[in-house]
Parts: sequence; C-alpha cells; structure tokens
Amino acid sequence: MFGTIKLFIIGAIILTLCVGMWWVANLKADLATSEANNQKLETAVADQQAVIDKAYQDIEEIRAINDTLKVESDRQQAELKALNDKFTTNAKGEKRDFGATATAKPKLVEKLINRGTHSVVRCLEIASGSPLTESEINAKKSSEANRECPSLANPNYNPVIK
Repeated sequence: MFGTIKLFIIGAIILTLCVGMWWVANLKADLATSEANNQKLETAVADQQAVIDKAYQDIEEIRAINDTLKVESDRQQAELKALNDKFTTNAKGEKRDFGATATAKPKLVEKLINRGTHSVVRCLEIASGSPLTESEINAKKSSEANRECPSLANPNYNPVIK
C-alpha cells in the first residue's frame, strides 16, 4: 500500500514536472510572439511618427508659400488700384473725368496714350523673355521707370503706391 502511494506520489510529481515544463515552454513561445509583435508595433509607431513629422513640415511649407502669395497678391492689388486710378485721378490725387480731358486736349491725350501703349508693348516684350536694358535695370526715379509695369521692367525702382 505504501508502495502504491509512493508510486502515485512519484507519478504525480513527474506529471507535475512535465506539465510545468510544457507550461514554461508555452509561455516562452507566447513571450517570443509578444516580443515580435511589440517590435512590429514600435516600427509602426516610428513610421507613423515620421509621417506625422513630414505632414507638419509640409504644413509649415504651405504656410510659408501662402504668406508669400498673400504678399504678392496684396502688391498686385495695389498695382491694380494704381492702374485703375490712372484714368480717374490726376497727378495731384484729385478726381477727374478722362473723357472731358480728352475732349479738351486731344493732342495731349494722344501723346499720353501713345507713350502708355509703348510702355505696355515693352512690358509684353519683357514678359515674353526679352532681356532688360541697362536703363531699365538702373531706373531709380519715376521719370526713368516704365509706368505701366515697374515691378517687371524696373527691378531697382520702388514706386510709392497710394
């Protein structure tokens, strides 16, 4: 009877050791799988962080470009206003009727229109790729500058725009 109990206890111990070893091996396999999954997750997080950083960089570049475009748009709006004012405002800044001036002084208006047309043709030539002349590059005064497109024809001239 003690022999059977001893045998039963020894069998139970061996069975417990076998189950314990199987359990530990299973835990090691699960740990290895978890470590591999964890490594994949860390790689995915790093990749996503790189994408987020690139998106923030792109956003900053877009903001800088938008700021540049706003400045250019404001400048062009000021030039457009100045161009619109050429026919409705005289040199002193007072309102005028260009039609009445043309009727009263046709030769003067013809001369002004011819000079303006010549300036506009030169603007189109420059916009089409014609190189700037020395006098256009060196223009610093209003009388030297192309009045129709000073920003294009005269890079060193800074007009006062109202």
